[in-house]
Amino acid sequence: MGGDLTGGSAAAQLAFGGAALAVALCSAGFLRRQHRRYGRLAGWPGQVTAAVLATGIGLAAFAVWPLPTGLDGLCAPHGGAPAHPDPLSLAASAPPERTALAAGAFVPLGLLLRYRYRRGAPTAVLLCAAAAAAIEGLQYTALLGAYPCAYRTAAADDVLLGAAGGLAGWLLGLAATRLLPRAWPGALADVLPPALGRRLLGHLLDLAVCWCGATTAAALPVALGRVAPAAADPLRDALFAALAAVFALAVPLLRRDRATPGRAALHLALAEAAGPPLAARRPRVLARAALLWVPVAGLLVAGQPWWILAVAALHGSTAVVRRDAAGLFDLVTGTRTVTRATVLGGLPDRLMRYTRRAQPAAAAT
Repeated sequence: MGGDLTGGSAAAQLAFGGAALAVALCSAGFLRRQHRRYGRLAGWPGQVTAAVLATGIGLAAFAVWPLPTGLDGLCAPHGGAPAHPDPLSLAASAPPERTALAAGAFVPLGLLLRYRYRRGAPTAVLLCAAAAAAIEGLQYTALLGAYPCAYRTAAADDVLLGAAGGLAGWLLGLAATRLLPRAWPGALADVLPPALGRRLLGHLLDLAVCWCGATTAAALPVALGRVAPAAADPLRDALFAALAAVFALAVPLLRRDRATPGRAALHLALAEAAGPPLAARRPRVLARAALLWVPVAGLLVAGQPWWILAVAALHGSTAVVRRDAAGLFDLVTGTRTVTRATVLGGLPDRLMRYTRRAQPAAAAT
């Protein structure tokens, strides 16, 4: 894949790949649960759901930032960043921007806990404090051992600041419940054509899991000293090719909706272009996967990831002008991207179902 985004040591590749893989998997699980429960995410509640996802990704980035790209001087001269387990030990000496960041990072979480999930103040404060403590635990353990020593200070003050930020966010959420529309989603039948953003997100999830999984799996033996650093890139490329083949070819052929794992998380399916909405035939699925994934995988292996945007633009060039939003590769292979409910039926779990109440039998005369 022509280098990594960290540009540094095996530890940096392991930390970056593992963190990004965890974010991608958690995002896929969250979106799958939302679509299974509520169907199509639309309107203001759908935007709030996107805000929940963005908040989680932002906290994950805050937990690992800034990742060192190398180990030179990381543990010298004091064995890494010091820990401050005593509360208020940094209150006087910490820069104001650090204090503001430690508290402000949890304001969106506290706001959403009140506005979206209707949690009380004690629950919101405890959850924000627990999230802050988990972040400090990651820093204290050097990202669960990915680095030989801590690269960012772990302090009990940050847990208190996280709780304070969560309380401030909860107060903002209390005002939001009075000023903004209802945030909790209502279940909707998911039978309309999926939006382009939803379809693109499914592809991004697939690509992120394959790329980050290959990066993590290749960096781990190098970091443990089991594989020479020179063999890391070929190993990563081979693992990525294997994962891409499983995700793009094997899994869709075995699923009834012909979806890759990332697109399945968003309840998407691949259907025949003509006739009733039936799952696409396997030869069409293989052809579409080859047209889409072969250039993407080749560009990544060749170290030209930015050219993937050209592949996406080529595929989406027809989707933005056609009424059925069919991509170029869909037109070539005779397939269409639809929702899972369109092909397999079914309703969201939280959709209210009304049944006719049985009439009491007339009394005998």
